[in-house]
Amino acid sequence: MNPSIDLEAAQAAFLASGGSIIVLDGFQYAPHRPHRDLEQVRATQPKPPSQKALKRQKQLAELREMAKTMTYAQAMERTGLAQTTLYRAAQDGGFAFQPDPRRFRGEKNRVYADPAEDKALAAKIAELRDAGLNRAQAKAKLGISDRKFCRVIHLFGVEYPKVEGKRCDGPV
Repeated sequence: MNPSIDLEAAQAAFLASGGSIIVLDGFQYAPHRPHRDLEQVRATQPKPPSQKALKRQKQLAELREMAKTMTYAQAMERTGLAQTTLYRAAQDGGFAFQPDPRRFRGEKNRVYADPAEDKALAAKIAELRDAGLNRAQAKAKLGISDRKFCRVIHLFGVEYPKVEGKRCDGPV
């Protein structure tokens, strides 16, 4: 009934019948194998650069030399490459082209209209009006935009009739 008494009786019966008790080794801890990334990795031989990579390096060297003295526009004209291609090359190569000297001049220096040219244009518009052309035909014949046409007739006071029911002249 008592398990330890039953175990003792079974052990005694086993030894009496000629058996012997052997003590076996118990569980022993074996550590895990180290991870592959923790092992020391042998250095691999570097691959020789491909023909494409060599060509790209040569092109970057040429563009780097050009960038010392040229703008994007000049380099585009010389090489025939697009501006985005030159920009990407500059980013990859770590260099920059010269800034365009005409850039950032501002609106104050820009000349929108020549007064002498506008006066001659007003005279031509008056001639076309007298010839019987409507506004659209006059603009087409002169090759000017509606905005320029309206600006000139308002500036020089040229009376040019409009078709009934049409919109106003628009901004000047």
